[in-house]
Amino acid sequence: MQESEPAIGRRRGRPESSRFWPSLRATLIAAAFATAYLSSLWNNFTESKQRTVTLQIPPASADYLQMDANVVRVDLLRSEITTRITFRLAGSLAQDSLRPATDLQLVINTINGRQQFDFWKGQRINPIEAVFPLEGNVNFYPFDHHKGVLWFFVTVPERQLVASKLPLEDPENVVPKELENSPDLPVSPRVLRQRDQIDTRTIFSASIPGLTFKGSQNIPSAEALKGLTGIELHLARSRSVIAISIATMLLMAALSMGVLVMTLKVVRRSWTLDAFFLPTVVSLIFGLPALRSIQPNIPPPGTFGDALVFTWAEIVASGSAVALMVTWLFRRQSDNRR
Repeated sequence: MQESEPAIGRRRGRPESSRFWPSLRATLIAAAFATAYLSSLWNNFTESKQRTVTLQIPPASADYLQMDANVVRVDLLRSEITTRITFRLAGSLAQDSLRPATDLQLVINTINGRQQFDFWKGQRINPIEAVFPLEGNVNFYPFDHHKGVLWFFVTVPERQLVASKLPLEDPENVVPKELENSPDLPVSPRVLRQRDQIDTRTIFSASIPGLTFKGSQNIPSAEALKGLTGIELHLARSRSVIAISIATMLLMAALSMGVLVMTLKVVRRSWTLDAFFLPTVVSLIFGLPALRSIQPNIPPPGTFGDALVFTWAEIVASGSAVALMVTWLFRRQSDNRR
């Protein structure tokens, strides 16, 4: 009896459905990798706009000292943010754009170096670098959040001598209660009321790779005081840093789980102990720290991510190496006895 054509086709080759699903699976995997790759490229191209912040605090009059504060360095391990400040003068305060027509004094809440800067009449005002404090727990990398406050206070120093002798306070300089309770103020609330304050214009900008300043703002209660400027900073890791860190932790977890399963199968004699098993596990012990180090600006070991994945992955790799060596020794001894 002659076989039908469909039966001949099924016997000669694989069914159409059995060839379709592997091809579809391979296509979906390739599309997923391509999408992830293109998304990472797009995120890197647009990250500069996302991480950049610019704040402008306008003056109340035409006579002011302009301060351009630009963040040049952030050290989260030391909880420090370094800012370069340049100055310009306008109105009756200026002999020219860089020389004041009267003596001025700037007080800032730095943690390293000077906190008080005197700008003398007729002398050029040079740029300065100031290191401000931050608060945050870097061990929560990559989900850590840091906060800081920058204070700038500009006055006429001649008035200080007069104010120190007089108990009277300027009724125009009313200090809000939230400022009086602020521990980061560079001067006391009494000084805020007594000194002859100078109007200011402040331009703050920050753009540091790997960090975002989203949520940073000027302190509204400080705007009521002439000469006092407060900027509240909020720092966090950028989206690309978080994505790289999460991908790295998932990869370390997958490698450690694969090694653990492989070791268990060898110990239970489901697999034979091949020659490449032990070198693979030992190389993973030294490879995991290198894999961990690709995370941008990661702190020393001991972070939240280490407690979640890295430390356990190292324990699994080291324990698997010991288990494989012990298994090899016992099996070798049993083979010799035979």
